[in-house]
Amino acid sequence: MTSDPRRAVLALSLAGLLLAAGSARAQFDLGGQRAGTSSGSFLKIGVGARAVALGEAFVAVANDPSAIVWNPAGLASLLRQEVQFSHTEWPGDINHDFFVYVLPSQRLGGSLAIQLGMLTTRLDETDEFHPFGTGRTFSYSDFVGGLAYGRRWTDKLLIGAGVKYVREDLGSQVGGPITSALLVDLGSIYYLGYGSVRIGTSLSNFGAEMTPSGSYVSPYTGETRSYDGFDPPMQFRYGLAFEAIETARQRLTVATEVVQPADNAQRIKAGLEWTWQRRFSLRGGYNFNADVMRLSGGFGAVVPMGTAQSSIDYTYTDGGPLLGVHRMSLGVRF
Repeated sequence: MTSDPRRAVLALSLAGLLLAAGSARAQFDLGGQRAGTSSGSFLKIGVGARAVALGEAFVAVANDPSAIVWNPAGLASLLRQEVQFSHTEWPGDINHDFFVYVLPSQRLGGSLAIQLGMLTTRLDETDEFHPFGTGRTFSYSDFVGGLAYGRRWTDKLLIGAGVKYVREDLGSQVGGPITSALLVDLGSIYYLGYGSVRIGTSLSNFGAEMTPSGSYVSPYTGETRSYDGFDPPMQFRYGLAFEAIETARQRLTVATEVVQPADNAQRIKAGLEWTWQRRFSLRGGYNFNADVMRLSGGFGAVVPMGTAQSSIDYTYTDGGPLLGVHRMSLGVRF
């Protein structure tokens, strides 16, 4: 008597999901004491409405331009030129915008990608004598720009790497410091050979300390001091994804991911994506042990444009006391 291999694959993958959930409970507090010990924390903001709708469990999916952030190995699966623009509206009039361009290259045997991202807002200046504002405002901005490359190493293994320049302007218009650094991303995706099951791993934001330039005068001793440096928000991700249903009409993708940040406790995430006729998608995701921003949901649509395709994706994340967070991504595949 022979068993259905698809059922075996599904059982194996669901077992992995249960183990991940158990790990989430076991690791709930481990590493939480390191919260707030890194610089460049804006790099931890999820990029791409689709990836965030899956609960950010995207390291083993990573098959759109936002892979440059989640797992650069996923760029190897993109065989046509693509551009993607993502916009996030955060509470407090904070905007996060991100642009990615992917260019497959036969000469290099893989795909190149460029990323540009900005986090911007305006703040009212305050001091000890004017706690409600001095009447001046200043801008706060974070910037990231970089290149990445992904290629198919074997028929089952995809690998990728990227380098990026990060700059934080911590209110230089009112005497604040500026900090910058070069950081590295690495990633891989491996297909196990059981249906569509694959395992993804990535190391993001690896680099030296980010130390603000310049100096400041201590308000207590009056001496001139240099700023202390802080590590970048390095994160190690590993996860699993597979198609529980895949026919000519519909596809159901299941994904789970474990994230170990250098500056916080471990996070366990999971998501589902149901796609109909490769044109319309519904998505949902959950962050098991987050304090806020646990539940996400969204949809996507693909519209043919001659030989090109355009896509639009929207995601809503329940921010609890932070209210809802809205994300929108627009893409074009040439």
